[in-house]
Amino acid sequence: MSRFNRSPSVEYSSFLREVREYADADHEPGEGVCRAIADALEADLKKRFRAYWSVEEPADGPACIRRVITGDDECNCTSTRSWIDREHERIGARDKPPHKPPYSDHATLWLDDGDPVLYSIHIYGPEVEVVSKTAAPEGERRRNGWFDLISFAEHWGLEIGITPFSWYNAFSTINVVFYSPEWARQKGGSE
Repeated sequence: MSRFNRSPSVEYSSFLREVREYADADHEPGEGVCRAIADALEADLKKRFRAYWSVEEPADGPACIRRVITGDDECNCTSTRSWIDREHERIGARDKPPHKPPYSDHATLWLDDGDPVLYSIHIYGPEVEVVSKTAAPEGERRRNGWFDLISFAEHWGLEIGITPFSWYNAFSTINVVFYSPEWARQKGGSE
């Protein structure tokens, strides 16, 4: 018997026993039960993400959110941004569309019919972050990064979503996506 199934199959019960035994054993760093299950589920979680968002494939080259904002065919961002520019990106304070949103980690740019439509990141939780004095005004150095992500999306006219499909280090990361409202309306059939 499990929380969700009064009559689990033999295979299910056997799997639970094996997972519990593995969880109770000592392991090398980085080989704990959550990491092992995350590794086993990575391909399935990515497949579910693709199906949920109806995206075809990741873009070649660097993941660039500017492409979602502008519709550009390729990344035209300079790779030699200063640390000040990177800090401004981190808190969402930019005058022109940046290469990446605040707190971007493990990013993927997704295509639909060859067009850049969705930018996905897997973050470890930006609840409280400290940013440099140069980027953040006095008194605002400790920030709640969730507000920065929402402000960034609003500023650039994007929608933001949190999905249950974090295939990059599942159980440790949160999958955040940015996409245009127009694309979402097209996908929803309400053009």
